[in-house]
Amino acid sequence: MKLTENPEGYAILGCAMRVHSVLGHGFLESAYGDALEIEFAKAGIPYVREDEVRVCYCGVPLKTSYRADFTCFDRRYIVELKAVKTLTGQERAQVRHYIKATGIRYAILINFATPQLQYDTFDAEEIKEHSDLSNVSANALNIPKARALTSASD
Repeated sequence: MKLTENPEGYAILGCAMRVHSVLGHGFLESAYGDALEIEFAKAGIPYVREDEVRVCYCGVPLKTSYRADFTCFDRRYIVELKAVKTLTGQERAQVRHYIKATGIRYAILINFATPQLQYDTFDAEEIKEHSDLSNVSANALNIPKARALTSASD
């Protein structure tokens, strides 16, 4: 997903950037979630916080569900927040599994704990060709390593 071609993803990241510019790094993930909720509301971004998304197997909903930090734009985006030293394969795998299990097309993984905001974007179309996500690296999916977001023009 190229942010310059995707106004919804760009808007989500713009809100995250505003939160990071005000709070900086060093807070708990929950504080960033609270602040991001305020920014989503100010920007008019439709969202659900702590959205329970069902896992499906062959079209049948399972008892198992995930709780996404946010879903936005009528569940077209999963927004997963982190406050960790750096994003690793574990966080990326979590998001890829959310996409695979829920059928939600896009996801944005945002890390607030670094001096510059880190993020990764995910598109189900890029992921679906790989059936065993547990053995797939970000490089194999052509997903770049975490990027630092320094300005609204990124």
